[in-house]
Amino acid sequence: MTEVYATPQPSAVGRAAAMQAAHGSESMLSVRQIEKVYGNRDSITHALNNVSFDVMPGEFVGIMGPSGSGKTTLLNCVATIDTVTSGHILVDGRDITGLRSRALAKFRRDDLGFIFQDSNLLDTLTGFENIALALTVKGEPTGQVKPKVDAIAATLGVSEVLGKYPYQMSGGQRQRIAAARAMVADPKLVLADEPTGALDSRSATVMLETLSMMNASLGATIMMVTHDSYAASFANRILFVKDGAVFNEIRKGDTSRKDFFARIMEVVTFLGGDVRDAC
Repeated sequence: MTEVYATPQPSAVGRAAAMQAAHGSESMLSVRQIEKVYGNRDSITHALNNVSFDVMPGEFVGIMGPSGSGKTTLLNCVATIDTVTSGHILVDGRDITGLRSRALAKFRRDDLGFIFQDSNLLDTLTGFENIALALTVKGEPTGQVKPKVDAIAATLGVSEVLGKYPYQMSGGQRQRIAAARAMVADPKLVLADEPTGALDSRSATVMLETLSMMNASLGATIMMVTHDSYAASFANRILFVKDGAVFNEIRKGDTSRKDFFARIMEVVTFLGGDVRDAC
């Protein structure tokens, strides 16, 4: 298998510990008793029901659950794509649930990085331009754009496709360009929505190794929604969501990824085997 990077990387656990020490005990993401209710008095659906959890700086957290469990709704609420009915979401201590449109746009631009299932690259821009767009929108000085794009592209192993358009890239290359775009502006939180869902198994593994490296080497705080147990095994902690509530939680700790995968599968089986085993 082709390595995404060649230099030794610190462990994700060690990196997370260093990030937490720098931030004290403050969470990077704090979800407090959020609810999301659809419908009216005669027909109410609780997509999220009193969900609370914390993500510390430098953590890589996976969100899993059966279809319709509420995991995508949860991601959308954290991403401010959707609004909560009640409760609070804090990012780096700031309550984002009450932000107005201008402040909300600034928060998305400055504090969040997004990686979607289909990469969402702009077809008319090259790989370089897609990554650079995140810096341009943020108002980065022109002279700093190219060095930053080149640096993140080299780190994520996509330097060779910076001059290509998305249609000229493989699916895995597009996703890594999307990851570079998400990281280049140094966001506080990276949100990944089924980032390997459209990839073949080899490209998916490279993408997951890229996410692990972003977490371990670059200190990215990542929350990834996935239905794939294999993908989830690359995270350091898994929250299982069922019927709109957090059902269970497991941590990788010092165990191997293979053992962590086995533990994930035990919970998935208990939930009904509704999550795909892509191993």
